[in-house]
Amino acid sequence: MNDIRALLRLSAFTWLAAGLVIAVYVEVVNAGAVDPLATTFSEYVHVGQGARLVGVAMLATGFGALTVAGGVRLSGAVWAARLVALFGAGLCVLAVFPQEPMDQPLTWHGAIHRYVALAAFAALPLAGLVLGAVRRLSYATLAALAVFVATFLLDARAVTGVAERILLILELALLVAFLRGGGFVMQPRATLSFTASTSFPCRDLARQRRTCGRSGCGDRGEPRFGA
Repeated sequence: MNDIRALLRLSAFTWLAAGLVIAVYVEVVNAGAVDPLATTFSEYVHVGQGARLVGVAMLATGFGALTVAGGVRLSGAVWAARLVALFGAGLCVLAVFPQEPMDQPLTWHGAIHRYVALAAFAALPLAGLVLGAVRRLSYATLAALAVFVATFLLDARAVTGVAERILLILELALLVAFLRGGGFVMQPRATLSFTASTSFPCRDLARQRRTCGRSGCGDRGEPRFGA
């Protein structure tokens, strides 16, 4: 089991590092072509090298997140693993359905891109809250997501790009937090509280003895079918 965890951790770090390197390269190459404060990373698909590399960066990060989900699942945190997997699968969907430029009307594939991104970006911090070990970072990520969404609702598109980049950095930090320091063995608080309230065999046995004492059972709670 430890060998599987180590392999998953190495694979996840490799995919995430590849996605980060490609994303930084796209930012550097297109630094003079767009305004990074207003332009989202997804829009780089329409600019220069971004057309080829934006989707690759999303896929690499998505594969890394799916690998992280596998490690989290091994720890027994089923719901947290599902949420991390939703984030990873969402990034893969974003790579397939590109976002149109912000100054153009929303298309069907742009709508898929936008709403899948919203679900994916919300899923990862929720996984952190379920695990209970990175709560501050999870809350900060949810706050960054709210600010990013607000730039659309309040027509503050001049800062949409920077809001998105802050969000992306926090999402990546969450994935690294799940991996760092044996993160695959963190236990979800919900599971622990459920176990604590339902798995006390001694208390259940004592209750059973009191019941059987009034109805004719043995010391071990077994019915007496004779005398």
